Amino acid sequence: MIKLLILSLLGCPATLETENNNLAVDTTANQEIIPTQFGIIKTDSCDQQTIGSPVCNMIFYDQNKDVWQLYDHEGKVIILDFSTVWCMPCQNAGHFVQPIQDDYEGRVEFVTVLIDGMTGDPPTEEEINEWVISHGITTAPVLYADRSVADSTGVNGYLIGGFPTYVFITKDLKIHSGAVGFNEQHVRSTIDGLL
Repeated sequence: MIKLLILSLLGCPATLETENNNLAVDTTANQEIIPTQFGIIKTDSCDQQTIGSPVCNMIFYDQNKDVWQLYDHEGKVIILDFSTVWCMPCQNAGHFVQPIQDDYEGRVEFVTVLIDGMTGDPPTEEEINEWVISHGITTAPVLYADRSVADSTGVNGYLIGGFPTYVFITKDLKIHSGAVGFNEQHVRSTIDGLL
């Protein structure tokens, strides 16, 4: 079995512990159906570590407190950016998310999966809002996630060796590759190769 290739570029080291993010959302104003399960939805036919394998669905709230599901974006190239608020390389890379999303309008979904706030706990609403504003994000999703999506073995979550970690997913929802650290040229050339 081929493990997800992680390119060792500049990034923050990862120490993995799992916590659930208990985000309070007003469901009375929101008419959409709220899923009963959040996080990575594992089945026998998907995983987060094998290149070429179908990726498992992932469900979290986005910065607008709308439900975001990975499987809803089939037909687009998906970049999952696993970042933390406390990581400076993540902060620097965050400024490139919206421009890349804009340049590939409608063909790419560039998703920031924020798994830690400044204190190492799941990000707060204030931290998510600050991330969105400070990075000029208008249409790219920023998810209220937690450490349950990260796993140093890849068994229960994505292989995260440092922050930021990027996972590239094909239009037919299969894992293409991954990288630790941000390199704009690498991200754009990977997208171009998948379109």
